[in-house]
Amino acid sequence: MNKDNRFIYLFKLIACIFVITIHAPFPGLFGDLVGSISRFAVPFFFAVSGRYLLAGRGYETPKEPAGIRNMVCKRLLRLFRMTLIVYSLHLAFSLWFYLSGGTTLHEWFWDKFNPFEARIFILFNSGRFIYDGSYVFDHMWYLFALIYVYILIIIFAKVLRKWYKGLIVLLLGMLFFGELLQVYYPIRPFDISINTWYVLRNWLFVGMPFVLLGVLFGDYIEKLEGGASDCGAKNKLIRFRPFYIILIIAGCIFSFAESMIFGSKEVYTGSVMIVVGILFLSEVHGPLRTSLWKIGKRSSSNIYFYHVLIIAVLDILSQRGIIPQYTMWQKPLIVIVICLLLFGCIPFLYDRVRGREFV
Repeated sequence: MNKDNRFIYLFKLIACIFVITIHAPFPGLFGDLVGSISRFAVPFFFAVSGRYLLAGRGYETPKEPAGIRNMVCKRLLRLFRMTLIVYSLHLAFSLWFYLSGGTTLHEWFWDKFNPFEARIFILFNSGRFIYDGSYVFDHMWYLFALIYVYILIIIFAKVLRKWYKGLIVLLLGMLFFGELLQVYYPIRPFDISINTWYVLRNWLFVGMPFVLLGVLFGDYIEKLEGGASDCGAKNKLIRFRPFYIILIIAGCIFSFAESMIFGSKEVYTGSVMIVVGILFLSEVHGPLRTSLWKIGKRSSSNIYFYHVLIIAVLDILSQRGIIPQYTMWQKPLIVIVICLLLFGCIPFLYDRVRGREFV
């Protein structure tokens, strides 16, 4: 099974740009439109993780629990190392920000790592453990949620394929039911309002169902290819390519309509449509006429992990008068350009100077 899907890399780059517009939104109706569509991005990342979680080069997807555990453990170790690096850099930035502002080390530590914040972090992958006033977005919840999901897959590897279809339906059903409660009958689970973003946006209601959706999709593609020649399997999928494009467009329309009716939500039913459409389209796309997929492959993770720090630094420089003030229209564009320069163009030029191919 080939993991090097250029279409997926391209959409990872697109999804990262949409994530930036969540944290640095455009104003007005256009901002509402972009913001609603952008909610597909993180579910898409989870689904792609699941799509290739059990897929390796040169061998079939493992079916036995031991094979599943072995492969997911390898992914988990890499994820631990990545999370440690990303978290440490954000923690260092937070420490510098508060100490330079006159906060003591004890005050900083207790404000972030007190028992209440520990409970929020353990239950919901959020809280001041992973964000504070220095950078005000808890985007790192994605990494910790993925760790939870991988660990649970390792534990329940024996029943993974018996349960995953039912779990996808159950957990997405609970997610959307919870979002309806946010609108019509707010409740307070764990004495926390259900309107609080992380009560529904966490490892259980977003991470788990979308990773399992990716695993299910990977199994479907492998089964399809196993029952026919590669050409025959692809032809079956290509036949419905217009439908996949329509599904993505419909998902965008549904997402915007849902945001207008129910207000801003973490995930829309339209988000699910977009994710499913992209997964199918990634299997039948033609040759790409752009090399932007290389930036997606090389740089999308860094754009996602560090764009929040770029936003924080820009805000600090602007507040202190070091750089000019910018408008809400300018902010997302500035952040996108800086991210593409730092994580796309500069590595590309570095590789060119070293005589290496940028991939």
